[in-house]
Amino acid sequence: MDNKFIRYSIIVGLVVIVLIVSFGVVKQPSEQANTNTTFNLQAPHFVGVARAEEDSIASFMEDEAGISSYFKASTGIALNDVRDAFRTIEVETTNYIIGSVPVTNYPESEDVHVYVHTDGWVVAYYLTADPVSKIFDSHNYHDTSRTAITTKLDNTLIHIASEAFVTYPGCTYYDFRFPNATNLMLVTEWTDTTDSFEVNLPSSFVFFERSWSLATAWWRGGTYQLNGVDIHKNSNEGWTSYGVLTVSQLPQNQNNTIQIVSGLSQGDTYGGLGLVYKEP
Repeated sequence: MDNKFIRYSIIVGLVVIVLIVSFGVVKQPSEQANTNTTFNLQAPHFVGVARAEEDSIASFMEDEAGISSYFKASTGIALNDVRDAFRTIEVETTNYIIGSVPVTNYPESEDVHVYVHTDGWVVAYYLTADPVSKIFDSHNYHDTSRTAITTKLDNTLIHIASEAFVTYPGCTYYDFRFPNATNLMLVTEWTDTTDSFEVNLPSSFVFFERSWSLATAWWRGGTYQLNGVDIHKNSNEGWTSYGVLTVSQLPQNQNNTIQIVSGLSQGDTYGGLGLVYKEP
């Protein structure tokens, strides 16, 4: 079956315009890798603010947090309203809570760390050691018939907003590890047999992280391959695995083929690529 090329360029914001400019994705005509999830990265306002308490929080997060998403509610938040949402609470003061919040359908290892302040700030994040690809919510993608790429961070913020009785205005993403990064892109593919796509990373961009995710439904196993090499194989070990790709594994300025192989016929397998980068 012939493949067709889809060239697309990242713009600041939440959309990808289909143009012959930047990244390249090769897909079969009947299916296309879902590439329409691109986020502008922007630091929360309290990072660098000269208020003593928020300075300490900013310093704490710069040491502990990796990829994050956040919002500020238009009203204050009562900590009593959100406390039960936490599985564990690491720090609690009269003004804020920091702890971990469970993610529906995932084990405790997938818990999202959350900071909630009475002034309305809510930040959800994974730790510095976690690859950005950990934020893929493959369960939700599966349950929505593979129509919606959402993240565990965003869904956690929605849950906290509901518990806090505040309107959720949408979130902004930021990677505390890479303050110079401007964008985050998530690409996902699924198959119940074998499927692949190609990505070409432009040499004019600076890439801070390239990471992969592999999720397999119903304990069926699956394999994530890059340029013909097995990157990871799930052998009935559960839903999700993640890792970082090296520059030599996913080099710039060339077509790189990512192939997702289902471990069992008719067993849905999901592969993701997360890119954190700076546009020229």
